[in-house]
Amino acid sequence: MKTHALRLIAFAALLTLPSPAANILHLADGRDMVFRAIRWDASNSQYLVQSAGGGDVMLAVARKTVERMEMDKPVEMAQAEQLVAANRSSEAISLLQTVMTNDVGLNWDNTARELLARIYVKGNESAKAVKIVDELIAANAPISSSLRVEYWKALLAVDPKSVKVVKDLSEAIATGPREIVPVAQNMRGDVLRAAGRKEEALEEYLRTILFFEDADGAWTDALTRASELYEALGDASRAGELRQKATKKQFNR
Repeated sequence: MKTHALRLIAFAALLTLPSPAANILHLADGRDMVFRAIRWDASNSQYLVQSAGGGDVMLAVARKTVERMEMDKPVEMAQAEQLVAANRSSEAISLLQTVMTNDVGLNWDNTARELLARIYVKGNESAKAVKIVDELIAANAPISSSLRVEYWKALLAVDPKSVKVVKDLSEAIATGPREIVPVAQNMRGDVLRAAGRKEEALEEYLRTILFFEDADGAWTDALTRASELYEALGDASRAGELRQKATKKQFNR
């Protein structure tokens, strides 16, 4: 009974402490919980939190009660980012893997995964990139549009006939966000074209041309690819017309 009372006092003190710049759990009920130590308890879907006010009492906080978390950037993460900025990405890999191990469930592990995936993409290590992004997807982590596109490219590099990438492209085309749709359409066109389904591929490029002129690079890519297909299908007139549009667009950038 006495232990339970002490835990309640510690919990109340934790909620009333002033908030520093970082190391805060923002709770769904509007309160802030400041901590000096935290770890993720996956088996019970909860955080084990140690008060910033001192003491060794560990408080269990259910994940469903946490709206978002602020946490100091791990030293290894900062070092890895500096190495990547200095074009020394290969030296950053072990640091990112350390963050992924030490900060499981604490957001920085997924930030490290995203940077690691980009390193693997840049180094043409497609299978490794796919594995890391699959881990992000499994963790329900948000994935930026640019990384999603790189993921598709990596999937196709691993398996040009990937059923998985076609399914993901179709979902992106159907649900957006808008900026990713023309890129997805073009890539689905590329998959169809590689499979010898030229007319279907042409339809994908034409959708981009008709509805996404504001998409800049994706629109120009669609013009170029569609012109190549028209040429292959024996329509030199349409091919020339689209090539002219592509050239004009590039010139006016």
